[in-house]
Amino acid sequence: MIKIKTKSYWTRQRLILLAFLLLHTIASFYYISHQNITFDEPDYIEYAKRWLHGHPERIKPIDDSKSPLIAVCWLPRAVRQIINPNYQLNDYGRKDQAEGRYIMILFSLITALYVYKWCRQLYGEKGWLLPLLLLLFDPLYLSYSTLISTDLACGAFLVASLYHFNKYLVHQSQKDFWLCAVVTGIGIVTKATLLFLLLLLPLLSICFHAYTHRFKQLRSLKAISKTLAFCCIILLVINCAYYFRNTFMLFGNYHFESAFLNDLKHHNWLRRLAIPLPQAWVQQLDMLKAHADIGATTPAKTYNGVYLFGTLNLTGGFWYYYLVLLFYKLPLGTLVLLLSCVPLFIQNFTKEGFVKRYMFLVIPILFFWIILSFFNNFQTGIRHILLIFPLLFIGLGFLFKKLTTAARVWQLAAAGLVAYTFITVALYYPFIIPYTNEFVTNKQTVYRKIYDSSIDYGQSDSSLSQFLQEHLEYQPATVNPSTGKHAVLMKQMFNTYLPGSGNYKWYRALEPVGNYRYTILLFDITKQDLEQADFTNTDIKIVRTK
Repeated sequence: MIKIKTKSYWTRQRLILLAFLLLHTIASFYYISHQNITFDEPDYIEYAKRWLHGHPERIKPIDDSKSPLIAVCWLPRAVRQIINPNYQLNDYGRKDQAEGRYIMILFSLITALYVYKWCRQLYGEKGWLLPLLLLLFDPLYLSYSTLISTDLACGAFLVASLYHFNKYLVHQSQKDFWLCAVVTGIGIVTKATLLFLLLLLPLLSICFHAYTHRFKQLRSLKAISKTLAFCCIILLVINCAYYFRNTFMLFGNYHFESAFLNDLKHHNWLRRLAIPLPQAWVQQLDMLKAHADIGATTPAKTYNGVYLFGTLNLTGGFWYYYLVLLFYKLPLGTLVLLLSCVPLFIQNFTKEGFVKRYMFLVIPILFFWIILSFFNNFQTGIRHILLIFPLLFIGLGFLFKKLTTAARVWQLAAAGLVAYTFITVALYYPFIIPYTNEFVTNKQTVYRKIYDSSIDYGQSDSSLSQFLQEHLEYQPATVNPSTGKHAVLMKQMFNTYLPGSGNYKWYRALEPVGNYRYTILLFDITKQDLEQADFTNTDIKIVRTK
């Protein structure tokens, strides 16, 4: 018997979704009030400001990864300026930055809507509840939901592009084909990482057509013309984003920084080629390539190297970097649930189900993990892998769907893991950027395993002075070893590889007795501690892979 869904049923569904989004928004906004502006946010917002004034060119090395999309964070200031044309601030842009964060929640909400729609499509009317709830209150997702950066927005456009591409291939929806093209173009403008969609989407298309025995259709005139139209839409979106500035500039007239592109200029036929892309976008790719080749600890560097387990790689990364970060930073309950999906999925694997339903989740997750792990020198935080989080949590819905018919004991175990996840996250909240799970038993010495922006993104820098004012028995870091109670920013004792910042590395020889907001380490140093400490082995191991 067919069960007809009433209007009140759909109303309840939408009200639950709205409640989830509202709670996520409240949690994100409360979190904002307890975080300092992070290291990268000023550069993002300043580039967006120049872009709004019609200057998309990249004038500083750190502009290499900045996106025009971040201009949305200037909306509060624009509204104020319209209401009061004489409105001015003299706080070095701090209020604009703080208010701009509230707008960044937009990309989190867009992602949530796509997760909601895709889970309903895969698992039914209630299949979206737990996957979306766990995503919205995941400590990593929540902590980046309002930061002025492109990491979470990148995930929003990735899941949107794949959702529409799936609808186009499986249901032959022409509307979704064009939406996919537009969203892919916006995604590429958001972050250069999504340029790899131009490899991923054809790969998914080939797999789908090979299974459905329609491979010959890919060579038809209609398929070729649609591919060209798809590419033209992407080009149009990119050009619009950069005001068509210096579009069709000759390749030979570019002044490149990277050796790779400079070598290409030696080919005469390339020198005469007109590039159908704006100069600032081409400049972005050139700068990213050049800075990856330069590496860290050089005057033109834009990152400090890749750190893991006490080793700093100056010119490359570690293939297992993101696996390690996910192992330590995913809530233990979520990690167990995700790992449980693997054998369950293999057990229930069917070729048709994979190609038409789950291929659009599994292949992109593996694809971008491979790209970021093996072909990415800028492994400077778990934030870069956030783009696959929506796909991971949509995939988690597969487990919850199977649990509806599983034994009671498995349902209770899953419920316990979900509850445990929320409890452990609540214990960190609102200081959740440095969140680590129970595999890090000593939170004070987490820097011995992982660090960078995954732990300290500058979000608690201003908290040190506040702590010292409230705890007069503590003193700030000292250059020479001394007794007493010390409050030390983790980065002060950690960044020994940066010029002029290794004066506090002696603290690494001692054990902290506690922490404040997980990035300010507390020491209670006695004379005996100083006598027993080995201050000759406090340097970080430096390696070069190239």
